[in-house]
Amino acid sequence: MARKIEVRAVFQEFGEVVATDGELLTVRTALADVPARRAASCLLVPSEGDRVLVATEERGDAYVLAVLEQRDPSAAAISVDGDLTVRSLRGKVSIAAQEGIDLVTTAAALVMARTVDVEALDALSILGGAVQAELGKVKMYAATLDAFFERVRQHAKRSYRTVEEIDQVKARHLDYAASGNAQLRGENALVTAHDLVKLDGAQVHVG
Repeated sequence: MARKIEVRAVFQEFGEVVATDGELLTVRTALADVPARRAASCLLVPSEGDRVLVATEERGDAYVLAVLEQRDPSAAAISVDGDLTVRSLRGKVSIAAQEGIDLVTTAAALVMARTVDVEALDALSILGGAVQAELGKVKMYAATLDAFFERVRQHAKRSYRTVEEIDQVKARHLDYAASGNAQLRGENALVTAHDLVKLDGAQVHVG
């Protein structure tokens, strides 16, 4: 037997959001104030005073389909309850803003890419409790580099450094230790001490 399908009419009309209570909206239309929910396709969150398009089912639910005009165009929010994926199958995704971009999450943030380029014209600030990086190769180019640490610990199998002009170290105590040979070479070598200079070895050759 064929099942009888009850057909209910759906009416669409303009309205104004007069109240918001979580997911429930109150939309004032020409006939009455209609309690409605935001449709899944309406990503822009309606606010009080916004002009919206509302669809009302006969003796049924009402949904805000779209925000037609905002009372405050300077502020807009796109909100979903679950996961949100923005995907481009054949192109790229760009996010651009004139005043700035904030990325905020209470959980972890993951960036996966073949290459990552970060360009800051004025300043680049990184603040965190801990930073862990596992990289195959790192290259840095900067005009100046200022770093302030409470403690620095590095471990390397081989370390090479080239300084074209001045290499200066200031410390309360300076300790260099080598399990093999320790060499200090230069056109001129000056060792100056305020109190004591000590050379200790099985053999000491001068000249």
